[in-house]
Amino acid sequence: MSTPSVGRSTPKTSPACSVALPAPDRAATRRLGRIDLAILGGALALLVVWSPSLNLGLLTPRMAITLALVGPGLVVVGGLARRGDLGARWLAGLLAWALVAALVAPHPKLSLVGSYGTDVGWIWLAGYGAAWGLGRRLAPDGVRLLPRVLLVGVLANALFAIVEAAVEPTGDLATAGGRVLGLVSNSLFLAGLLSGGLALAGRRAGGSGRRRWVALALIVPFATATNLTGSRAALAGGAVLAVVAAAVAGRAERGPTLDRTVGPLLVVVALSVGFALSLPLESATSSASRIGEVSTSSGYESRVLAWGFGLDALGERPVTGWGPGRFREATAPRTTAAFVRAEGPDKLFYDAHDLFVEHLVTTGVVGLGLLVGFVVVSFRRARGPLAWFAAGVALTWLLNPASACTAPVALLALGAAWRPRGAPARHPATPLRVGRVPVGRSIGAVVGVLGALAGATLVVADAYVDRATVDADVDAAQTAQRLLPGDATITGLVTDAWATALATGQVGPEVGPEVLRSAHRATREDPTRSIWWIRRAYVDNTFAPGSREEQLAAVEADLREALRLSPWSFEAMRAMYDLAGLRDDPAEVARWRARLCEIDACPPDAPADPDPELAGGGGG
Repeated sequence: MSTPSVGRSTPKTSPACSVALPAPDRAATRRLGRIDLAILGGALALLVVWSPSLNLGLLTPRMAITLALVGPGLVVVGGLARRGDLGARWLAGLLAWALVAALVAPHPKLSLVGSYGTDVGWIWLAGYGAAWGLGRRLAPDGVRLLPRVLLVGVLANALFAIVEAAVEPTGDLATAGGRVLGLVSNSLFLAGLLSGGLALAGRRAGGSGRRRWVALALIVPFATATNLTGSRAALAGGAVLAVVAAAVAGRAERGPTLDRTVGPLLVVVALSVGFALSLPLESATSSASRIGEVSTSSGYESRVLAWGFGLDALGERPVTGWGPGRFREATAPRTTAAFVRAEGPDKLFYDAHDLFVEHLVTTGVVGLGLLVGFVVVSFRRARGPLAWFAAGVALTWLLNPASACTAPVALLALGAAWRPRGAPARHPATPLRVGRVPVGRSIGAVVGVLGALAGATLVVADAYVDRATVDADVDAAQTAQRLLPGDATITGLVTDAWATALATGQVGPEVGPEVLRSAHRATREDPTRSIWWIRRAYVDNTFAPGSREEQLAAVEADLREALRLSPWSFEAMRAMYDLAGLRDDPAEVARWRARLCEIDACPPDAPADPDPELAGGGGG
């Protein structure tokens, strides 16, 4: 991605904040240091880590690792940018502008850190950028080892995915609608890793000798698992990249012409074998089963509609956008009945499912320009197998979200693939001697410790969330709330725990005011999501003070706010339909029934009293 390369650490140098000096004749050691081993270990952990004791055991540990990367990685990026490194300057500009966009967003806190269970917001974007910086920091021996680490991690995911399809486990590792997850939290994220793995293995299969046959053997399970994810983008894109990478690698090989050209053909054979092996295991949602779909339920129509909503929202905030991670806030009020019919009731996109549309809507035209600059510069200067891995993962971001499950490892590989002008792709350039910058080291250490503490706090809080969810434990939910204050999702969990305790007789009606306060608190902490207003409506229906008519007035106000935020919310419209029946208002009953029928959810002719219990809520 000719700029000075980042320095590699020596045993006596603090590695976290290393920066390069522009003296080409001062070479440093190429061997691995502690920081290099930590980076490689972190890369493997990002691919395979899982904790069954957490509520989000496949996502939260990766989010915690990403937080720990922020300090050391951004110090490297800053040091490179200060010395004129073009890629680092584009990245630093992007992160700085995204921070400005977050601070001027309608809801800055949500734009900065997001909410529980979501890896969107400025802090996560900073973590991904930090991973690129650490890739630039990796020593040459580490750069040579990183492809093997990535292949091992992707292989573990592929094998686990195949086992999932065969035995269909339950719990965290269960399939999602017939789609395998591997060791990540979403089938789309697994598809991204497998696409990168196919491209990386294809690049190695284009070579010669034992490495070729090992790579071909890996392509088989990668192709099998890719089809089982249900991702058409990964199936088609990953396969094409694998063949192209093999062809490119073959052209660089020395030896007989036949030996150089046979690689792509062998890759095609391996892909075919892997695909064939997936057929007995595939479901109706496999990639091959869906590749020819153009129906409204196939996913692409809802994406195109969501992109249109995003472009419409951009007109309100064209310069800074709506803030990192706020795509749902920008687009939810613009949803249509056609989108609900295509995507399903109360399903809203928290991410644009396209990297460039996401940044355009959330960081404005300036942010998009900075992103494009970074992408162009970093990929133009990237060489070797790691560049192909990064390209394979990034290709899926044109139709799927980036995530802590995919972005840190992809950006780490992209940073490690950077080559100075004139450096051969097969042999990483010798690093330059590391300069000592005490201020940079101190900042990196402090921010790194803070990031590690934040990650540890997130993990501990998630363990309490798991206990609260499984056992409806109010104390556990409140402990999680103290660890993650101001988070509407955790506050909603507290509300649910109180309601469950009340319904099961563990507590008496005297907790009604506490349930009411908790439901109202969630709408203050995140007033942008319809789900919290819908849940508040159900609580107000039972616990709001005043007469029955005053309670119903509060319910109606809550539901109308939910519908302002998500005009075609099934949950809110159904509650309004029932409310109209309770008030014996035939005109309103007919109106809401007609709207429900527009999203193919026609209710029965006889409305019911709104459920006095808390609803599970939709995805708004």
